Amino acid sequence: MSSKCEVSEVINQIDLSGQNFTVHQEKTLRALSVCRTAFLGGHVDACEDCGSLHISYNSCRNRHCPKCQGHKREEWI
Repeated sequence: MSSKCEVSEVINQIDLSGQNFTVHQEKTLRALSVCRTAFLGGHVDACEDCGSLHISYNSCRNRHCPKCQGHKREEWI
């Protein structure tokens, strides 16, 4: 089953400015909101045969991120 939207897209659509988050919670939400976006940079993979390009953006590597560390959490559980 594939998701229709990314966690970062959901976080960016919600106004979180009026909430009372702890510093740790704000840091986590900020990391998740930019995960695998151009904000964190990335790299381009080019096929030498056909010349097609594929852009891969860097991840946040936050332990709460389902795309970055979710598999480790599942292994632990």
